Amino acid sequence: MKTLGIISRRRCMADFYGQLLAGLFDGVAEVERHSLEAGTVRELQSCDLYLNTATDYDLMRNSWARRYLPPESRTVRSAVTFTKKALEILRAYPRGTRALLANQTRHMAMESIAQLYHLGISNIEFFPYYPEIETVPEAEVAFAPGDLDMAPPGMPAVDLGARWLTANTVCELALKLGAAQFLESARFAGYTAALAEVDYSLQKISYHNLSMENKLELILNALDSGIVCVDEEGIVTLVNQAAQELLCITQDQVLGAPAAEVLPELSLTPSEDAPRLLSVLGQDLGVSVKSLGIRGRPLGAFAVLRRFQEEESCQALLRLQKAPRSGRARYTFQDIEGSSPAIRKAREIARRMAGGAASIMLDGESGTGKELFAQAIHNASPRKHRPFIAVNCAALTETLLESELFGYVEGAFTGAKKGGRPGFFECAHQGTLFLDEIETTSPALQAKLLRVLQEREVVRIGSVEPIPVDVRILSSTNEDLFARVRQGSFRRDLYYRLNVIPLHIPALRERREDILPLAEAFCGQFGSRFIMSAQVQAALVQYKWPGNIRELKNCMEYLHYMGRRVIELEDLPEQFRSAAQMAERPEPEPPLDWAVLRVLGERYPARRGIGRQGIVSACGELGVPISEHEVRLVLRSFQDAGWLAVGRGRGGTSLTGAGYAWYRRRLAEQEP
Repeated sequence: MKTLGIISRRRCMADFYGQLLAGLFDGVAEVERHSLEAGTVRELQSCDLYLNTATDYDLMRNSWARRYLPPESRTVRSAVTFTKKALEILRAYPRGTRALLANQTRHMAMESIAQLYHLGISNIEFFPYYPEIETVPEAEVAFAPGDLDMAPPGMPAVDLGARWLTANTVCELALKLGAAQFLESARFAGYTAALAEVDYSLQKISYHNLSMENKLELILNALDSGIVCVDEEGIVTLVNQAAQELLCITQDQVLGAPAAEVLPELSLTPSEDAPRLLSVLGQDLGVSVKSLGIRGRPLGAFAVLRRFQEEESCQALLRLQKAPRSGRARYTFQDIEGSSPAIRKAREIARRMAGGAASIMLDGESGTGKELFAQAIHNASPRKHRPFIAVNCAALTETLLESELFGYVEGAFTGAKKGGRPGFFECAHQGTLFLDEIETTSPALQAKLLRVLQEREVVRIGSVEPIPVDVRILSSTNEDLFARVRQGSFRRDLYYRLNVIPLHIPALRERREDILPLAEAFCGQFGSRFIMSAQVQAALVQYKWPGNIRELKNCMEYLHYMGRRVIELEDLPEQFRSAAQMAERPEPEPPLDWAVLRVLGERYPARRGIGRQGIVSACGELGVPISEHEVRLVLRSFQDAGWLAVGRGRGGTSLTGAGYAWYRRRLAEQEP
């Protein structure tokens, strides 16, 4: 709960207004009372807001008292008025009555008389009376607002009751205490009903202005940027919450003081220069200073302060929003077509894992739709309204990939863009970063990726300043990444960081039920109207599809441009006709493992290694179409049995001695 301090010249008035406000703001603020008479004004240091009830100029004239007053932003100057009950007492007197109006000072007495005339009391002729008066005017009665001790002795005296705070004053107190809802309460309505104010429309206008002032204060304090204002004399008049946090200051330390003394590092001199960089407690702040004025008359200046890193990230996001397609995920799970058990399983696992924050490794052959899955996962996650950045690690050189991922500062290398550039990690802040073909990254880059995942921060090339990032990592591979871990070409710790949730994307031959429906869908995209014969449909289903869905789409586009009404077997590309002819042979297709074993066995005497692409090509020459994925599975079983030696780098694989012995036995079994 906030605290409200009452400042008054006399103790009795401090008690009166303290009791009044304690009843009004019960549950909103605790009320403390301070007065010159009690000598407690020196305790003004702990309240959130103060009400200065002294309406005479003596309080403000005392320079020692001014030293103890809090900043203007934390003080409300009171305005007071009579109650309706006081006016009823006065209207009961006959016209022409001569009366004294007694108060603490001549100024206060004259101000009270003027207010009563303004409120419509015309039946009484008032004369001011105050303790220092030399000659007491002739009068029938004396009226005193709340203190009969002020009336002259020996004259009938009537207490009008102390003047209450105006509705506007109470409005301002409520708004500055952050209790705008109080103004809609029954307590406030009852309070205003007891006042003798004649122009409530003016009060409503004042209330509106105060509301706007309060909203402006809320807006300024809601800004991420710091705002510091000075007047034409260089005195600090405003410092919002963000500026206090950025500069590690409080309002009490700077408000009302010369900026040159309390904030010398800001140099609040208006200029047209570019924004400056200011270091505060090791934190880089961008500072822009602008002048204020009306019709050429200078009114001061204000400084805008922003965290350098946050401003850079904001600019990166704005650049992404400007580009219509960059940084966005277009596909959802509804775009992943197919009803086969394999694709339904992959789709369901991906959907369940989308809501988390863990890294996902998508494993599948080229052309299976790994990025399609990655985009669908992003769009089903809590990060769907933030950026989605996809990076093909195999398409960039190591140096270029590093600069693209982590960004760079100006002058970091030859050709570096002026002002530097944020990397993909910064651009994907609070979103998703998809690293496609992660297996192609170098060991040095893998080490940097690991650090980003561990520390959740990046360091631009050429800089030493870390930039916090919040990014979910999705990655993909079309190889056996764990085999690379065993070979030592991929970091084990990074592998386990990326492979928190493994997701296998099935090859097209693993979901043959989907081949024809997908083919029809692609035909619809191309606007094709051809019909495929039964032989063609059988050939498409029997084909191995080493290029997966991408190859199927290319095939449908090829048939579209053929311009045939009915597609027959001879209209298909050569590889499809060969597959169909092989499917018609009565003898069974040689086992895949035997075909791979033959390729490796024939190379054994020379101990020459061979890569997966070479195995795929050699098996095709043997009449056994096989995909890289199938080769990977066969080689994994060979390695588990101890029959395979895996070479480092691009050395390929070869049989061990035990593997070659096994090959010789299998070869003998094949001979008649």
